[in-house]
Amino acid sequence: MTIMEVITVIMMALVFIGYGGQALFKKNKVVTPPEIVVPEPTPTASPSATPKPTPKPLSFAEMNKLYGPCTSLPILMYHHVESEESAKENKRTGLNVPPEIFKAQMGYLKTKGYTTVSPAELIAFFDAGVSLPAKPVMITFDDGYSDIGELAFPIMKELGIKATIYIPTGLMDNPAYLTWSKISEIKASGLITFGNHTWSHRNVGATSEVVKYELSTADTQLSEKGLGEPKTFVYPYGYENNSTIKLLEEMNYKLAFTTVNGRTMCEKNRFSLPRIRIGNAPLSVFGL
Repeated sequence: MTIMEVITVIMMALVFIGYGGQALFKKNKVVTPPEIVVPEPTPTASPSATPKPTPKPLSFAEMNKLYGPCTSLPILMYHHVESEESAKENKRTGLNVPPEIFKAQMGYLKTKGYTTVSPAELIAFFDAGVSLPAKPVMITFDDGYSDIGELAFPIMKELGIKATIYIPTGLMDNPAYLTWSKISEIKASGLITFGNHTWSHRNVGATSEVVKYELSTADTQLSEKGLGEPKTFVYPYGYENNSTIKLLEEMNYKLAFTTVNGRTMCEKNRFSLPRIRIGNAPLSVFGL
């Protein structure tokens, strides 16, 4: 075999191997297999997830059937009543209603025929079916700040407004908080009652031992001062849980309030009652 023939044989073998042994020979010519065209897959639209509709709020009739007896009672939630300048300086404008606005709000309630009621009256409705006034409203203050006594209380006293102040008892007599002597003066008016807001404003998400200490210590201090009857509670930061509700029941508490927005008060939800956070605006803005 000549050198040229050897070279030819080698080249043919390489061609054969390069095509995986699939080169075709026809009339001594190498025939390359046709190119295989893989069709592009036809895109299929993914099924879109069906959005879940927002649950429709229960009507008053539905609430009354499930959790009743119920009543429509706006419970207004306040924290500070101080000048706008002071609130800005202390970075708490979101928790403040200036005194002039607060006075206008209380005057609005009187003009519109609202009657301020106490927690005792709501308890009487739940437990004995005692009717509330035609247009009831409840006023609550959280935390027991000194400006409530200095600026809000004189306005309420002038207009005959009832309210309840929820105090973390261990913070009283400290700077920026009510003093016990001021609390006694406010109580003597007969308009203002006081309730439990724990001892140190501790979140009830703490351990059961801590929560029990916080509630029971505040309960004892209120009792020693002739305060806290009937027994009602406001959750610090609005946080509630079942273990705290059970503890409140064991301690003979009758009501507990959250920071959840709403105005329908139902007996079976008496330890998870909603309120309306009031800000620096006319009360008509808040649905009154």
